[in-house]
Amino acid sequence: MDNKLKWIIVMVPALILISLPMPSMGEKRSLGKWWSLPNIAERLQLNDAEKKELDRLYVENRRSLIDLKSVVENERFELGNLMEQTTLDEEAVMKQFNKLEKARANLDAERFRFFLGIRKVLGSERYQSLKMLFKTFREKRRHTKGGEVQRGIPEKGGKK
Repeated sequence: MDNKLKWIIVMVPALILISLPMPSMGEKRSLGKWWSLPNIAERLQLNDAEKKELDRLYVENRRSLIDLKSVVENERFELGNLMEQTTLDEEAVMKQFNKLEKARANLDAERFRFFLGIRKVLGSERYQSLKMLFKTFREKRRHTKGGEVQRGIPEKGGKK
């Protein structure tokens, strides 16, 4: 087998896998506007101005995510299109792959900016409290009661 054929046999499956949707750091499902849940707002002692700022950050972030996800999908489509060509242009494929990776990085950066904004609004102590609330929430969600998954943020004292 010549080197080009070996490269194609190895790289085509790898590039196809790479072009599939991949979960990224900020892609974990969240509770959305958790600050509007009364028990969380109370436990974190959020005032109206902080809630309003969190709402603003949320809307700004979601608008950016819509645009950035569209860019990722477009770059993924273009990579797939290049991979489907009868004659493989390795340079063009790698260039498009790099564009896709940059688009994914931009998407992750925007998600992280949202978390930074939350951290700035809450400060250190309340941010740590929020992390503990979500940890408790995830642990409660893993346990089942009567075959049903427990959902929701626990009240003070551990009750839901």
